[in-house]
Amino acid sequence: MAVSFASCGGNKTNNEEATKNEQQLKDSVAAVAAAASEAAADKAVEVIDAAKDAAKQAGEDLKQAAKDKADEVTNAAKDAAKQAIDDAANAAKKQLGE
Repeated sequence: MAVSFASCGGNKTNNEEATKNEQQLKDSVAAVAAAASEAAADKAVEVIDAAKDAAKQAGEDLKQAAKDKADEVTNAAKDAAKQAIDDAANAAKKQLGE
């Protein structure tokens, strides 16, 4: 019986050690999961910031392109108006001269 009793006591120690190891494993997994989650959140913030910057730059580029196109159209209209006035003046001169 003494051997049997000693054997049960040994199992208790093994069970305690196994429980301790299991808890350490759970703690390690939780720590790794927390670190991975934090890293993912940091990366998400970086991506969001980069997307905001890209959207802002795209808006600025679009605004500049619209301004450039408006200037181009305005200048073309001014040139066309000037040409029309010049053509009308020349036609009037011809009419008066003939």
